[in-house]
Amino acid sequence: MKKVRALQILVYIVFGLFVFQNMAADVWQGFKDGYNDGAAATNGAARFGPTLKATIDGSFISQKNNGEMKVGENYTLKDIIINSDIVVNNDNISAAWPLNAIEIGLLLVTAVIAIRVAQLINKVIINIVNGTLFEPQCIKLIKSTGILLLLFTLVDYIEQQVSYQVLIAKLHMPLKIINTSAFNFGTLIFAILVFILAEAFKQGARLKEEQALTI
Repeated sequence: MKKVRALQILVYIVFGLFVFQNMAADVWQGFKDGYNDGAAATNGAARFGPTLKATIDGSFISQKNNGEMKVGENYTLKDIIINSDIVVNNDNISAAWPLNAIEIGLLLVTAVIAIRVAQLINKVIINIVNGTLFEPQCIKLIKSTGILLLLFTLVDYIEQQVSYQVLIAKLHMPLKIINTSAFNFGTLIFAILVFILAEAFKQGARLKEEQALTI
């Protein structure tokens, strides 16, 4: 039972770190921006906007044509991309509040889904320990986990697209923002494997019932 409890705690720790990884950086950056803005206002200095993490096309700073840059005598860089923290020094440049609200809402939804998946996995662990792995209730838990993983991939991709829209609303010429949104195929594959596992357990339950009837 101690091993089971340790496994359950490990599941929560892993998913907690996942949520922390996705949200902590933005929360910490927001805290620093608020502190710096407050200090600047107190000292009568100009107020700076929030720091935005963006991937931008670096061709506008290139020294050669066609978005190329010469480095030393032997190298020419092409298709330059820059990952940067950008501060908007103009309060009039901002995204519409519905976009900001949707972005925050989607981040919270992904966090809730991750927590729920962790809870379902721990319930499956309990069913394994109790020997009810092939019971309909356990199979339903596994299928629900797969559905939530599919939902997570969809919500995560939509959140990335909304974040991109927020960036292009705040960052204008000469900056050219690159859309780095990517579908999470790793989670999608994991969800498919979970559905396959659920189907395998369903077939195992059917065989168990047939064996019981035969005996």
